[in-house]
Amino acid sequence: MSDTTVNDRTTSLRTEMLALLLEPLGVDAMAGQTALRRLAENVDTMAQACGCAGLPPSGSTLPWVSEAVAACVEEHELVRLVMARGGTLTLGEARDLRELTRLEGVRPRLQALEGVPVDALRADLTAVAVAERMLPGALEPCRRADQDWPEEIWQSIHEIDVDSTLADLSRPRITRRAAAARELVLQHSISAAQDLRNQDLVTRLEKVRGFIAAEKAYEAFLSVRPGWWRWLGPDARSGFRSDRRDALVWAIEARDAGAVSGSTLELLAADDTRAMIEHAPATASVTTTVSLSAPPATSSAARLVTGLMAVAPRHGVDQLRALESWYTKYAALFDRVAAAMDVRGTEPELRKALDPLVGELALPSGAVDASRSDYRDIQSALWAEVEAGLKQTPYSEHAMESEDLAGVIGRVGTLERELRAAMRPLPAVRGRLLVAIAGRTKSGKTTLRKALTRDTDRSGIGRGAHRTTRKTSAFDVGSVTYLDTPGFAAKDDDFDAQRARAACNSADAVIWNYADTLRDEESAELQRLLLSGKPLLAVVNVKGLVNTSVRLRLFADHPDREFKSAPGHAVRIEQVATALGAAPPVILAVHSGAAHEALSTEDRELGDRALRASRLPELEQSLARLLAERAIPLRAVRLAEGVRAPLAAIHDRLNEELPEIDRALGDLERSAPSEQAALLDAFRIAGRRIRDRLKAERQHAKEQLPDEVRKLGGTDHAQRWSDFVTGLELDGLISTLESELEQETRNRLRLLRTQASAPERQDDEHPRVRPRPAVKAVSMSTAAAKGAATTLLGALTAKGIPKKLAVPPLAVTAVYVAEALAGAAKAVSSEVDRVRQEKDKWTSATRTVAEASLDGLYDFVEARLARIVDDASAQVNAQSTAQAADISSARERFEQLGRMQSTVRSALEAIDLVLMRRLLALAGGDPAAIRLARRTPGVELHVWTDASRVAEVRACLQEHLVDVLTERIEICSVSISGEGDGTTHD
Repeated sequence: MSDTTVNDRTTSLRTEMLALLLEPLGVDAMAGQTALRRLAENVDTMAQACGCAGLPPSGSTLPWVSEAVAACVEEHELVRLVMARGGTLTLGEARDLRELTRLEGVRPRLQALEGVPVDALRADLTAVAVAERMLPGALEPCRRADQDWPEEIWQSIHEIDVDSTLADLSRPRITRRAAAARELVLQHSISAAQDLRNQDLVTRLEKVRGFIAAEKAYEAFLSVRPGWWRWLGPDARSGFRSDRRDALVWAIEARDAGAVSGSTLELLAADDTRAMIEHAPATASVTTTVSLSAPPATSSAARLVTGLMAVAPRHGVDQLRALESWYTKYAALFDRVAAAMDVRGTEPELRKALDPLVGELALPSGAVDASRSDYRDIQSALWAEVEAGLKQTPYSEHAMESEDLAGVIGRVGTLERELRAAMRPLPAVRGRLLVAIAGRTKSGKTTLRKALTRDTDRSGIGRGAHRTTRKTSAFDVGSVTYLDTPGFAAKDDDFDAQRARAACNSADAVIWNYADTLRDEESAELQRLLLSGKPLLAVVNVKGLVNTSVRLRLFADHPDREFKSAPGHAVRIEQVATALGAAPPVILAVHSGAAHEALSTEDRELGDRALRASRLPELEQSLARLLAERAIPLRAVRLAEGVRAPLAAIHDRLNEELPEIDRALGDLERSAPSEQAALLDAFRIAGRRIRDRLKAERQHAKEQLPDEVRKLGGTDHAQRWSDFVTGLELDGLISTLESELEQETRNRLRLLRTQASAPERQDDEHPRVRPRPAVKAVSMSTAAAKGAATTLLGALTAKGIPKKLAVPPLAVTAVYVAEALAGAAKAVSSEVDRVRQEKDKWTSATRTVAEASLDGLYDFVEARLARIVDDASAQVNAQSTAQAADISSARERFEQLGRMQSTVRSALEAIDLVLMRRLLALAGGDPAAIRLARRTPGVELHVWTDASRVAEVRACLQEHLVDVLTERIEICSVSISGEGDGTTHD
């Protein structure tokens, strides 16, 4: 880029900055840097003369301008870094990327956001809450199938036909089909599976089949859900991806809090963006003391910052640095002028003194677009009111557990975000007026442009049948930029027509260069321009030869000879417009070739006469009037539309959404108490039902207890009791109650986290009993024999045997033995009774201990069931209390939106009023005559004025400017009170 180009761009940037500074006066950048600089100096002088010498220089604008420059430089630096890495990045994307790099918390969450789809970032908290509640349940089959998964996981097991392989493996191993099936499975396994039997392989394949079935069920579940659900849990078959959920919620909160826009957050879906955030510098190369995240100190500073940020992408780093240096040099003057602009509205004397200064900047016709500052004031007031009226409300964690409430909160938040987005800053200062010169190929467009720009160079002027202009070029003359376009109706391609059409669409006005005929292609384009309402000046180009001084003198003496065919061409253009139902354009006959020759001839007297004869001055005067009467008003219309359209869209959205939200909130407010009571009642019923089952189970367990007591007291006492307790399946009752309570809450679209808060019983708890006595038959007979022998020997010892009876008689022996046996029997009976009593005593004591332990167990379970119901009820009560508060907060935010709707409506009417007063002033009427302006469906624009002034306003608007708006205007009269009386005048 040459130094001249850099200087030109720097000058353009300075001009736009001056125009932004002086914008409240209604000036535009088209006035030029010199005129704007002179006006700024006059403003400073006038402010001091009006007693405003004490205006605080404040110094507030320079830090903000420096920070805006630094931010723009940082964006350029980010573009450079991305390009150095082989990527592409626009300056708009760089601005979003700069916002992300400054966003607190973004770097720690980059890993969790890897692969995040844009849909997920656009999702609301409603969908996140639904996903959090439903995904774990959908993943449960996969988790269960995966619980006992072998370490030898088959990597390509899905390639096996599991059902047929199972059938083949069930055959005898020696068969060919079984061997083939085994070999197939082993191919997908690892070497450790070689030693497994076919039956072991069957067991594993059964698990595979269960897992595949669960996986298919999960895929079916995801198929009817948003695509980003898979992102939330693609690798989490055993649970929910909490890190990704947290990252998503963080992104939504950052968007809702206004830290960044939704479109900016969507950049996180790009891998290159995350890599740049992670590796790029955290701040710009220039460190400043002011942060753009905070509002500027004054309205002038805010205007400069927003305007500079809008125009900076068109300029390079060198121009931005040069602007900062230039602004720093004159900062004192600019600060005083900015202070004067800020107090102008509250200082009537200063305002009165400054208004005449603006006349120096007017176009020759006196047209200046003064509406931009008014629109910006309307937007600033609306922004301040919205920010004061819309407060971010924290919601409880239970708000997301109610799908209906979460839906309402999400809709309210969406409307709030859209409302803030609708109040975007005004476009930057527009600058020069653009005039496109269009027409058929070889119609003399370049010749006409050179004549208008006083360019005597003959290069680019077509000769013969070959067209020379193949792309649009721009040339500045005063405050107007002329666009020399390629021609329509080219024979070989349509690229020229596309370029010319684009230039016409961007221009403020179009000069249509009419040649000898009107071909179909150029007629179609002329009709399009007539229907578009674009300010159009039709030039019938006379192409008589004037390439010698003799011919030029002949033309200057008798110009009517060359223009005699022009009326017929004008009639043709009027016929085209009439057939379309459009107003005919201004039509002039001009000899652009004679005008160009007149500029280059050495005979100045001849040149002046030829220039007047060419009618070029008339064309320039008509163009000036067209720009003042049509192009400037249309620029005001486009600016009004740019400000109004997003506000109108959010106003319509509020009209559509607020009644539905009101109904949804009303349903929640009415249904919440009854749902709470119904849910608590369902909890009580479920608890009572489970307790009845527990009572029956307790009775049945006590009936089994005698048999179980006989098994206790041995070395395996603890294991036997543990087996007995496990067989009671009391944990099943607890899990059943928890499941019933959770099911009841799910049926009501809530989430219940029911976990018993009571301590778990220890697995080793069992009755503490003495070892059971030896009560077997062998032990009893041994004890009896020992007792009888002891008794018998004792009897014989006591009585003795007579010595004289060496061989005692049988009877005598029998007597002795009988007496001994009787004593032995008595001893045996006593021993048996003693053992039996010991057994009965142990059994009774053990049963008592076992019953007490069993009662303790059942009492514990019953208390735990009661605690579960109580905890669940307490959680529901807490949820209901929090939900009531959340509903109240949502209602408050809803009412705030309702109030904002009327505020937006007022802003729209203020914009319409500014526009119509501006148009009426340009039409020569009194702007104060319009009391109210409002657009309504069906009738595009209502205008209210005093009854005595209806005819005056109608004459100005209907006769002069209705075709500018290309819409219907209805003029109504208002009473003294300001209300319309319904009288209309079309």
